[in-house]
Amino acid sequence: MLDKRQLSKLAATIAVLAVTAIAAYTLLTNNSAELDSDTAARPYKADPATLRDTDSGQVIGFSDSNNTFSWLGIPYAASPVGDLRWRAPQPPEQWPQQLAALKSTPACAQSWSFLAGEIGELGDVVGSEDCLYLNITAPRQLGVAASETKLPVMLWIHGGANTAGSARLYRGQNIAADQQVIFVSINYRLGPLGWFSHSALRNTAINPEDASGNYGLLDIIAALQWVQSNIQAFGGDANNVTVFGESAGGRNVFGLLASPLAKGLFHKAISQSGSTRTESQARAENFVDAQQPGWPNSSNEVLAQLLINQKTATDRDEAQIDLNSMADKAIAALLRQQTPEMLIKATMQLMDQPSILRIPQLFRDGHVLPSQPMAELFSQTDGYNAVPMIMGANRDEEKSFMARDPEFTSQQFGLRPSIRDSERYARYAAYYSQRWHMFGGNQMALLMGAANPDIGIYSYRFDWDESPSTWLVNLPTLVGAGHGTEISFVFNEFGDGLNLPFKYTEASEPGRTALSKAMMSYWGQFAHHGSPDKGLFQQQPAWTPWRATNANTMILDSPADGGWRMEHYNPTPEDLMQRIEADSKIDSQEQRCRLFVESFLISQHSSDFWDTERYNALAGGGCSDYDPYQFGDLL
Repeated sequence: MLDKRQLSKLAATIAVLAVTAIAAYTLLTNNSAELDSDTAARPYKADPATLRDTDSGQVIGFSDSNNTFSWLGIPYAASPVGDLRWRAPQPPEQWPQQLAALKSTPACAQSWSFLAGEIGELGDVVGSEDCLYLNITAPRQLGVAASETKLPVMLWIHGGANTAGSARLYRGQNIAADQQVIFVSINYRLGPLGWFSHSALRNTAINPEDASGNYGLLDIIAALQWVQSNIQAFGGDANNVTVFGESAGGRNVFGLLASPLAKGLFHKAISQSGSTRTESQARAENFVDAQQPGWPNSSNEVLAQLLINQKTATDRDEAQIDLNSMADKAIAALLRQQTPEMLIKATMQLMDQPSILRIPQLFRDGHVLPSQPMAELFSQTDGYNAVPMIMGANRDEEKSFMARDPEFTSQQFGLRPSIRDSERYARYAAYYSQRWHMFGGNQMALLMGAANPDIGIYSYRFDWDESPSTWLVNLPTLVGAGHGTEISFVFNEFGDGLNLPFKYTEASEPGRTALSKAMMSYWGQFAHHGSPDKGLFQQQPAWTPWRATNANTMILDSPADGGWRMEHYNPTPEDLMQRIEADSKIDSQEQRCRLFVESFLISQHSSDFWDTERYNALAGGGCSDYDPYQFGDLL
């Protein structure tokens, strides 16, 4: 029989599992074998039919499920360790012998969660700084030699707030086989190792890329360059590359659209629940009490915490004095002496919610990313890498996060989420979720469509909410069509994974299978031809380009709830501002001001539509008494 300590530990473990399921990252469990250390260490059996030549040497893969070939763990850049930390990725070294690409490589260094695909527990730092590898899956009928008919390439960028995640969780056998594409998934540097802007690194850099701070985005660009040089050997068409990603992956897709360095490396783009927020160097680097305040875990705040952690300084004030007296070379050397664990834990120590690591990222450095905000770039005909694009979000995006927010829910018995106020929960979910649709969808579609009306911009909203309701939790109400729920449908992967009460049920199987096939067909048709149209097999309702009027958005839902169909959907910043002003149920003017700041200034979505004048006059009473950055805990 379990004692109290063991019961407490079990309850905490179940709670973690429940929160993970609620967050809807269902793909994390689909490859549960990868989470077993013995299984992950055991390579697949090499298949001579998969022998391929790359610029760095020969690779051999294996026969995979659904009649595919796969290659796991191919280096696309040199290991970014030692002197290569916080530098643009360098070409991979040549390998003189045949490379056995038969098992997945570790994730990039990160704080442990199920997103890492690594064995660990809360508080651990897992993964490796040596992580710049990619995986490839191709239809098996390509045979020993690459087919004369080259297939479209779909390169997947995983999500995880740019602080977590792993390519190993997304294998893509189904989408590769069913849609006849070459699927590529990549690792890229995360957290403070992937996104770190500081004057000491900038002033000691040898080129603008090294000075940018955007190392994670540079990794993705390097992976695309590798694809351009090598994908033909795997049956892919280097002139038909689609980048697609979810959450932070979708945000990075927008980063690729904005970066001059990515021009010509891809030809179509899909952003699933992405965002368009970028940061100035001041916000990324300054202390929080500077005249231009920085993030709570800006690079200087992290440096100060590192000095405190290694007992060089007794407190933050002393650390600031020490840093002001140090030369750039000394600070850069200090940073490079830290282990990944030291850097990640110092960054986490500065957050109010250290289990949800958020960092400044996508810096407007003027080279990797232009100095203008994305909304400004996308409104210019030649301001960005204009390609056909699908963009959209899930109807109830924010519920996945609200479900574990103590402001909105309580945890009964330490594991059962219970909504505190159902009306308030639904109302704020609508507010918060609208940000995803505006700033990662409709507003960008409006700007891009006006700047390049013939390019082909397509919008969607994912509405599926047939997850089960159990004694533990009512998922349709608590999460609904929450963040991440569409991923399994894009990949047609609904594996059992961990035996949780939140998995997909038999009752929902017919509807979700039909919706998944339809979504894959739209995604596949887009990858082949630049328009989702009627799907790859031309049997579905036509998905027409976005426009401000009439039916402009593809609604993706179960057949029982209307299926997939075009509707008019166009939430705007002005709509949201008016709703906040008119909402009589908001408790106080401070709460109204906070909601306005949450919506337009301090969130992961965008600050490009912030209106200081409107804020100061909000709802007649105004918000001039509330410095918007006093709500910095929202970061």
